[in-house]
Formats: sequence, structure tokens, C-alpha cells
Amino acid sequence: MESYFNFGPEKERRHVQYALVLFLPAVLDDLISPIREKYDPVYSQMPAHIPLVFPFETTRSLDDLASVITDEMRLHRAITVEMDSIGDFYPGSPVIYWSAMPNETLNDLYYSLYSRLEIPIPFKKFKPHVVVAREVSSHRVLIVKEAIVSSLSQEKFTADAVDLVTPLMDNKWVSVRTFSLAE
Repeated sequence: MESYFNFGPEKERRHVQYALVLFLPAVLDDLISPIREKYDPVYSQMPAHIPLVFPFETTRSLDDLASVITDEMRLHRAITVEMDSIGDFYPGSPVIYWSAMPNETLNDLYYSLYSRLEIPIPFKKFKPHVVVAREVSSHRVLIVKEAIVSSLSQEKFTADAVDLVTPLMDNKWVSVRTFSLAE
């Protein structure tokens, strides 16, 4: 009779979902929060953030992931991020976002994290952004963008850490580790 319990080294690890993000500082999260609350039906699942590694599943242990990410973070310095204009991913995806200015350091971090984690890059061209609205019908995109644009100005902040986040049972994403960028 085969045992239902398998505690040996051959035990197959379950798949866990993670993502790596840059959280916006509290002052910018406070600025964008009312907009997200109004236009993003899932805004309460995670504070405002720039996705660096989009959600992925892995059987790696948290300690193994943390080791790989820590090694990579030692190679990167704090990043100055300049938030700029409003954009959208229509018609491919019903998302309106606050765009970050092109940033070579941020791009390098994006590509190097995917490489280090051995995950296929989902988007060849990285577009750093913060989602402000989603599930807006295509005929309302311009109306919503006009309503949002006056609320968001050009802002600048220094990102000195990257967070590894995972969803809880209620789909609320929480940080399980924070990784500082090199001084």
C-alpha cells in the first residue's frame, strides 16, 4: 500500500506564486490610492508598485529564491525613478498606467532578475509602470485617462529595495522578503 505521506527528499515541492516589485513611497501611494480605488477593481490586493518580475510559479524554496535575489541585488544600486505620463495597454490589455521614464538601470535590473531566476521574459521591451485603472471598456479609455491625468504629475523617488511578494488565500499580495539595493 502506497503511503499518502512522503517526507523524504524525493517529495515533490508544491508550486508557489511570487512576483518582484518596487513599492512606491507612501506619499506617492497616498496620491494614487484614490484613483486606483475608483478605477481598479483589484486595487486593494497590493499597494501601488512597479512590477519588475511579473507573477511566476516556482517549486524553489523561499530560501533558494532569496539567495539568488540577494546575490543579484548586490550588483545594483538604488534607482532614481521618474514617474511621468499616463498610458495604456489597449487593445491588448484593459489597463491604464502611470508610466515611469525610460531608465537604463531599471531595465538592467528587469533583465538580470529574469536571467538569474531562469524565468522566460514575458515582455521583450520592459515598460515600467504603475497600474491606475483596469477593466475599463475600450470606449471609455480616453474619458478615464482625461479624468486621471490632472491628478498625476511628474514625480521622482529613489527605490532602494525590491520586494518579493506572494498572494494569500484571499488574493491579497504580501511581501515575504525585502531586498536592499547596494549602497
